[in-house]
Amino acid sequence: MKQKNLSKEDGDRVEIWVDMNSKSTTTKKVRLADVPIKVKCLNEKQKELKKSIEDQDITICKGPAGGGKTYLALLMALHLMKTQPEKYEKLILVKSLTVVPGEDPGILPGTLEEKMAPFMWSFTGNLDKIFHSKFIREKLMEDEIIEVLPIAYIRGTTQEKRIVIIDEAQNIDDHIFKTIITRLGPDCKMIFLGDAEQCDFKYKDTSCLTNVVNLFKDEDCAGVVEFMESDCVRHPLIPRILRILNGSPTVKEKVPIQLNS
Repeated sequence: MKQKNLSKEDGDRVEIWVDMNSKSTTTKKVRLADVPIKVKCLNEKQKELKKSIEDQDITICKGPAGGGKTYLALLMALHLMKTQPEKYEKLILVKSLTVVPGEDPGILPGTLEEKMAPFMWSFTGNLDKIFHSKFIREKLMEDEIIEVLPIAYIRGTTQEKRIVIIDEAQNIDDHIFKTIITRLGPDCKMIFLGDAEQCDFKYKDTSCLTNVVNLFKDEDCAGVVEFMESDCVRHPLIPRILRILNGSPTVKEKVPIQLNS
């Protein structure tokens, strides 16, 4: 078997990962500046989202499942915090908590973080992939460099020197959107992400997502990015599955039968 040589970047990542995950450093702080963060876009739409997050203080991104919206938003937030630490000191992760009867997080035992954990997997799972380490993510959360918050905790605050990512934005209404976006303070970016087709409201027009995309798409105070089914990077079957579930099945290609002479 041919041995693959590690690049300098690969070597640095391994060295940092081993150092940070060693038992001797469990009491030390993890510095984001020491963690390799590489932003790589897989298609033109991801490049558009990357540019919007770089250039705008408000980004609203709508699109179907599988486009890599959350993963790229997290990558960009960490990249900006690492390269501009004087501006962005914290990453705040906000998510609408959609629950079934009997599973309201308020009745679950434990701390706020423990109550939130089952709902925040779209964030924490992606962070573990980015860091190649659950330990690094946990240490950054322990040191409050990364925080997870329910929407109710954003009310009445001024968000400054931080990047705020609001996932599942299709499950907030216009009033809640207004409540969140008016928390924007100095040196703050807000990134709203969602899939209008996965709205959990009884009446989908209650969702803010499609409405705010239409309101802001021609305004220069915010970046609006709309992913399509063709922008899926998760699995090639997902666009086809979505078309079938949405009532627009693809036409199967008929293969001509060849008779042996």
